[in-house]
Amino acid sequence: MANVSVATVSLVLNDKPSRISPATRDKIKKIAEEQHYVPNVAARGLVGSSTNTIGVIISDLGEPINAATTRALSELISRTPYDLVLYETFVDWRQGLYNKIGREGRVDGIIHKAFDLKPEDKDFVKSIGVPVVIYENDMDWIDCVALDNDNACSMAIKYLLRKGHEHIGVISCRQDSDTMNLRLAAICRSLAEAGKSLRDEQIYFVDRFTPEHGKLAADYFHNLADKPTAIFSIAGDYVATGFVTKIQQLGYHVPDDFAVVGFDDLWFSSYVQPKLTTLRQPLEQMTKAAIELLLQRFEQPDKSFETRTFKPELVIRDSA
Repeated sequence: MANVSVATVSLVLNDKPSRISPATRDKIKKIAEEQHYVPNVAARGLVGSSTNTIGVIISDLGEPINAATTRALSELISRTPYDLVLYETFVDWRQGLYNKIGREGRVDGIIHKAFDLKPEDKDFVKSIGVPVVIYENDMDWIDCVALDNDNACSMAIKYLLRKGHEHIGVISCRQDSDTMNLRLAAICRSLAEAGKSLRDEQIYFVDRFTPEHGKLAADYFHNLADKPTAIFSIAGDYVATGFVTKIQQLGYHVPDDFAVVGFDDLWFSSYVQPKLTTLRQPLEQMTKAAIELLLQRFEQPDKSFETRTFKPELVIRDSA
């Protein structure tokens, strides 16, 4: 349409330096705009051995923390030269997903919100053949963005102890997760430092991170003979809101009968009644760090692996 060579069009649309006249450049860009031209990413990848695409692996987007993380990553990636491909997992991501991504060759790198990643996954993750950044976990054999779970849980427990709570219950998750185990260990250590302990019957394990499972936790603590006076939901705000709703339906008052602390500080935490005291993840900083680590790995494939750890903030509201 511009009556020039393919090479000339390529040089102009990719803003490559050349001796092409300004008039020709303007004509090509105008035609591209009129025709709503966009580059074919797959074809570009075949020519340049790069797809200009970042993959994000994340579990169930019905969980608000996962949806919020995806939205933050998507917004930040849109400010880079890269496009995003989302891989949502509803089953164990080890069951073929990494092999599929490796075979397809659609992405230059991966950001994986791998809450359940374990040290024995090392060879499996490296087999994908592209750089990977692990989000919300901490491993020394790969680039990671982590939350200081120890500090987070210590802050929450010390706050509840200062408020006079002698017996603290915990809502955790049944998933085999090192992150959850770290949170439980931090709680036990903080209680031990105060001369207290966490008994087995004071822990309720949910199967999923949903309000419905938070309601099941409320039923459990309601029927417990020796009830705690405070509940710390390390399974997150979504579960905590279900607990708060059901425990009040059962006739208890929050925080008078049960003080409640959540985890994540999701958008709805300040809208539930009473407003939820919780631990805020610095979502924007963490997602920005994940993208920075991946882009750095593109530029420096052989650099040492790095973990960036972020401290949470205890946001005090009405529930505790």
